[in-house]
Amino acid sequence: MLTLTATPIPRTLHMSMMGVRDLRSSDASGGSARDSATFVSKFDGGTIKEAIERELARGGQVFFLHNRIETISGVLDYLTKLVPQAKIAVAHGQMPEESSKK
Repeated sequence: MLTLTATPIPRTLHMSMMGVRDLRSSDASGGSARDSATFVSKFDGGTIKEAIERELARGGQVFFLHNRIETISGVLDYLTKLVPQAKIAVAHGQMPEESSKK
């Protein structure tokens, strides 16, 4: 499963890399989760495809972070073409205005 999300996480990561904010991690899994790794690199389709395919081949899941809700559908299209065998879900916290009126 590849999850594409537009959240504040990319901004937090960027701020951390700039030294504006500390980035911390914790092991809340109690040791039951598989090891994970985070890599930061320039956008490269070959690297993205290889990483996603490697993770899916081992039965894992991928979280692909994108920083703009307005352009997330274009990234969805790109990833669908790049890794067509992946089941992709998109999630973000912005609800359409009509959904919030009740």
